[in-house]
Amino acid sequence: MSLESFFYANENNIFALAVFIIIVAFVLINRKRFAVEGKVLFIYRTKIGLKVMGRLSRYRRTVNIFGILGVFAAVGSIALMVWLLVPYLGAMISHPSTTPAGAELVLPVAGVPGIAGVPILYWLLALIIAVALHEASHGVVALSKKIKIKSSGFGFFLAFLPLAFVEPNEKQFSKAKRFDRLKILAAGSFTNVILGVIFLVVYILLSNYLVSVHAVSFSPIVLNVLSVVHGGPAYNANLTAGTTITQINGKQFNSSTAAESYLSVNPGQYVNLTSSSGTVYHIKTAYNASINTTSTHSYIGIGGEYVCIGNQFFISPVSCNAYPNGGAPPQIVYWFDGLFLWISFISLGLGLANFLPIFGITDGCKIVNELLGYVVKDKKRLIGLTNIIIIAFSALFLLLTPLGTLLFSAL
Repeated sequence: MSLESFFYANENNIFALAVFIIIVAFVLINRKRFAVEGKVLFIYRTKIGLKVMGRLSRYRRTVNIFGILGVFAAVGSIALMVWLLVPYLGAMISHPSTTPAGAELVLPVAGVPGIAGVPILYWLLALIIAVALHEASHGVVALSKKIKIKSSGFGFFLAFLPLAFVEPNEKQFSKAKRFDRLKILAAGSFTNVILGVIFLVVYILLSNYLVSVHAVSFSPIVLNVLSVVHGGPAYNANLTAGTTITQINGKQFNSSTAAESYLSVNPGQYVNLTSSSGTVYHIKTAYNASINTTSTHSYIGIGGEYVCIGNQFFISPVSCNAYPNGGAPPQIVYWFDGLFLWISFISLGLGLANFLPIFGITDGCKIVNELLGYVVKDKKRLIGLTNIIIIAFSALFLLLTPLGTLLFSAL
């Protein structure tokens, strides 16, 4: 393997190692300036970004509109998550073996159930960008309401998870109008959602461009047969669930579209499915009025999923079986395409999750408390009701993870 090939095959790990060394060196040199809070937070207070926040906060009308939209986005996101997640939880309860977990962590870890694997450099950069802009948005809206920011900064949770923060003057914040407090609280997550949508659009456009100019190629994929209809054509050809199909009519396929085109024959014609063991299933297709859209569509009676060959732990740009052609230019553009994908994914996930009132640590907890404050005037009752909602949402979130899958499977 050439040095260039080795670099392109390991660029994320190489750059991540360099970033890690720089961070460790910075922490060691400035270790006396780090404050430890709660034994799990390592905080470095600075004034970085305060001047920029101050300049942006002068556009009070624009910032105010942004804050108002953020509040509506918070309420809408909470309602949307309930509407989507509660029925999904029902599907997990009724079909635990076939319904995947609805919530996963995003970490640079490969092959661990319940964790969406991401190359470590993408993870670091995406998280730093998402968290920094999240906190800066809180600061800009707070300053626009004449609430002072005592400091900004960054740090680490449990010594490895990057974080950023701004510290508003708590007395000024508590005396501000309730709706202004809501604007400040919602601004960070709203920024993450907007950032996620923008980068998702950029990622889609760039991915389509890479495919259109043939800057990427695709390795073969396989079809895992999950079910076979009793009495159907595949069943009569002795094809069983659990079989892995590697060829259709003697051809490998690199997309579900290609596979479907090979299967597109008239009813009564034959298709040959080759398994990973080399067995060839000679299947006479049929017509099924309840499934086929036209009389020229064939039916073989299987259900399955298309998966990449090999251990694909990390989501790659374009698709899991795509790889860039040629030298540096396609490699660089492809790398940035992956970065845009993960910025979008992590920023959207951070924004939507932070809107939810879970575990007492998200902005959503304070947002719900402020919203309830409009109708619940008694402080003790307000705190109690807020805690009930936080517990309910936290339980919902935990049940949507692989922990819920294990529990429902055992029941």
